[in-house]
Amino acid sequence: MLNFFLVALLCLIWGSTWLGIKIGLEDFPPFLSAGLRFVIAALVLFLIAKVQKARFPKDLSTCFRICVTTIFMYVATYILVYWGAQYISSGLASVLFSTHPFFVALFAHSILSAERFTLAKGMGLFLGVAGVLVIFSERLGLGSDLAFWGMVALVASAATSGYAAVLVKRHLTELSPIVLTSMQMTLAALIILSLGFLTEDIRAMRFTPSSVGSLLYLSLVGSALAFSLYYWLLRRMEATRLAIIAFATPVVALFLGWATYGEKVDIRTLLGTALVFLGIYIVNYSSIRSSKLWNLTRKRETGKDK
Repeated sequence: MLNFFLVALLCLIWGSTWLGIKIGLEDFPPFLSAGLRFVIAALVLFLIAKVQKARFPKDLSTCFRICVTTIFMYVATYILVYWGAQYISSGLASVLFSTHPFFVALFAHSILSAERFTLAKGMGLFLGVAGVLVIFSERLGLGSDLAFWGMVALVASAATSGYAAVLVKRHLTELSPIVLTSMQMTLAALIILSLGFLTEDIRAMRFTPSSVGSLLYLSLVGSALAFSLYYWLLRRMEATRLAIIAFATPVVALFLGWATYGEKVDIRTLLGTALVFLGIYIVNYSSIRSSKLWNLTRKRETGKDK
């Protein structure tokens, strides 16, 4: 029950971050915006870790894996997201990033012996993406001449974050989620801010109430809280099951817009939502079943070894 509540909370948080990113990009260049987001989040997490007297890893092997996952989970993913989101609609960005679970499932099949790709799992993933596509079919306008490359960037970000999630599941789930998140975000902030200072004009930053509010929300809630919860859940759930949050977040974003701004919710929205939740159900059912079969097989093999 706790897992279900936390997954729902993550859907609410990440469902709102697409709007937060778009608001922030009105006043901040993309790389400086993303870098500042992680600076604030890392500072908060380090303070929490210090209060908790958490232990930070010192062995080179673990630190190297943290660096690798940081490059894929934060640096590559958020550079691609922030850059691509400038040139396409937020609806199209949501649809393209919803391919994230497919990449998680494919990488998990190769890297995690307990998470094999199955036909049922593939069908659930297909229905999830189809549902998101149906919902946003009228909101897929291309924003500029660079829209094609913006689309490529969003799909690439889904792939890099998917690969990183599987690597974390394979190698780093024994670490405290707060320790792992704070270390990753510190490194990500240094790299992305450096890139921003080299390629962007700092004078283009405008500290308005909306941009500062967006930055603080994305830092404290969308990053520090959300990723700590995500890594906590990743220790307890299959990577593919957790990845289907990417299907739910666009739906949540749309209904938040309806509740807050009175945006239209029509039959297309309801049909797409039904497809999304059907896909989520199928992926969950398939994952739980395959997990039970894998555990049973391992017990039998262990018994034979003895």
